[in-house]
Amino acid sequence: MIVSITFRHGTEDKRLRHHIGQELLSYSLYASNITRIQVVFSKEKQHGNSDDVIACHISIHIPNKHPIDIYAYQPSKELAFDRAQERTIIKLIHINNSHTRCLKTYQHAAIHAAIGA
Repeated sequence: MIVSITFRHGTEDKRLRHHIGQELLSYSLYASNITRIQVVFSKEKQHGNSDDVIACHISIHIPNKHPIDIYAYQPSKELAFDRAQERTIIKLIHINNSHTRCLKTYQHAAIHAAIGA
């Protein structure tokens, strides 16, 4: 699994980078076939608000699946990553459960086809 963590627009944080790296390694518990995870932090202008918000974009690539792209916008890097991570894990669990249901349906159909043949 290739892991890439990028901080743009002066959002660099070495302590957070290490923490995120450790967290991302645990994603293989939810989907063992992840080939690439990218996390990008950037500052975004908020219309009508003088304060910038931090955007966290998590992108996950799994063979034979559409890429997962999750965005979260929060006042701090930590909050943005936590929110994006929550949504990413929910998505990975959903994909894994959906894949398991498809396999069970396929196996059930194959058994019935073998019995009926």
